[in-house]
Amino acid sequence: MAIVIKLTFPAGRYHATPWGRHVNEGVPEWPPSPWRLLRALIAVWKRTCPGFSESQVRRILEPLTQPPRFRLPRHSVAHTRHYMPWEKKGPADRTLVFDTFVCVDREEPLLIGWPDADLSADDRGALAKLLDNLSSLGRAEAWVQAELAEQVFEWNWEPAGQDDTSPVPVLCADPTSAFDGEHYPTHDPNKLKKGLKPDERLFDCPRWHLCLDTQTIQGRRWPRVPGAVWVNYHCLAETEPATKACSPRRTMPTIARYALDGPVLPPVRLTLSLAEDVRRALMSRYQKVKQIQQYGRTHTPNAERFTSRVFSGKDERGRPLQDEHAHAFYLPTDEDGDGRLDHVTVYAPGGLPGDEVRALDALRWLRCGDLDLSLLLVGLGSEAEFRHTRILGLSTAWISVSPFLVTRHLKRRGRKRDPREFFDTPEGRMEFVKQVLREELGRRGLPGDQVEIEPLESVGAHPALRPIEFRLQRRKPGDNGSSRPRGLFRLRFPHAVPGPIAVGHSCHFGLGLFLAEKPLEIKEVGH
Repeated sequence: MAIVIKLTFPAGRYHATPWGRHVNEGVPEWPPSPWRLLRALIAVWKRTCPGFSESQVRRILEPLTQPPRFRLPRHSVAHTRHYMPWEKKGPADRTLVFDTFVCVDREEPLLIGWPDADLSADDRGALAKLLDNLSSLGRAEAWVQAELAEQVFEWNWEPAGQDDTSPVPVLCADPTSAFDGEHYPTHDPNKLKKGLKPDERLFDCPRWHLCLDTQTIQGRRWPRVPGAVWVNYHCLAETEPATKACSPRRTMPTIARYALDGPVLPPVRLTLSLAEDVRRALMSRYQKVKQIQQYGRTHTPNAERFTSRVFSGKDERGRPLQDEHAHAFYLPTDEDGDGRLDHVTVYAPGGLPGDEVRALDALRWLRCGDLDLSLLLVGLGSEAEFRHTRILGLSTAWISVSPFLVTRHLKRRGRKRDPREFFDTPEGRMEFVKQVLREELGRRGLPGDQVEIEPLESVGAHPALRPIEFRLQRRKPGDNGSSRPRGLFRLRFPHAVPGPIAVGHSCHFGLGLFLAEKPLEIKEVGH
């Protein structure tokens, strides 16, 4: 009965670098090499099935040293790039690393078969156990589910003939030497007498070439890998490239979270200033992203001016968008309670398209007044993925972390005029601010008519800040935020509501922002 191994990749990716290639060459191993698979099964045996005997494992693996057939799924090659710490020239030194991988459908299996091989029932059961315990193939992130398949399939990759003009080399086990041991390292007898150091001990494996560790193979500089042989393969039928089948369609992210760092962080009273600086910096990064796409470089004389509707809240002609709250909110927060801003959340209810995400990723540093700040993008996703935070959590009680500014004037005349007491006393003017707050909450779909609003004297404890201590006026001409009635409040809703809650004048720049006093745990939501 033929032996057929079925592999599926739950992450939709296969990460592995072919033998003899450098990771930064950007060349993935495809198809997966049988040499790699057999060595992975030996590792699984020693790690999870020590009860299997050496003779039984050899009996299982010997038929698999013959060059197999493949049925490869639809696939495509992709890569990501990362600047990793290198520190060759100093602590800030970085080096570019390519992470190349093969994209496959999560549900479409890869099949490796040995049509002429056969195993006894006990040995098939032992092989099935080894495959069941195999969790990755290639690098650690190449998750795999492996099992024995019962039927024989139509193969689309097989060993090539002598006349094949474009073969693909695949590293296979050599049936004649895979289980030999003449190249397996031995200890110096003098060292054995003195005692071995921990790093000098050999692996607890049989003395097979299949068990040679990579460090030994590379250190000896052998012209070929002992126990392995390159076998040329060719494709019997072209596999369609995987495009949309690689991964399910994803919706656009709506949340981007930055962590701030620097010698000195900005104080909470500069919430509005920091938000304006983040907006300006993101619009600049967006301009560079679009210029590179259009012209292939960032500095272009008389270049077209590109405007992000999401970041700016304006159309291409500079007119405010009709949907006034669909564009980005820039929400700085002090999340460790020390009186200084340490995070910035960019919230775009209408979604963050690809070019905006590229601009977000490119923002690494910022100047806020006299402060130089570094920004680390620590999160990108939907609101539901950040419910553990105070700014995006679920809670019945919310507390001001920046002043709420009213969005309208007192109405002295007309059918909808405000009560007379709003005009005469400080208490009445505070009731006016509370009334406008209810109206703003209602416009956002929150139960503004049912909320309990408690005025607060200050925000924070390190130090406590009154509304008058915050910067309330934007840099744009004509802004009158500093002259508007304002207040700090605690909100109590009849049921848990989700964040973010930012309402009032300049709410897109961190004013009128509330944080959950105690976010509910996700498991509590259903109770």
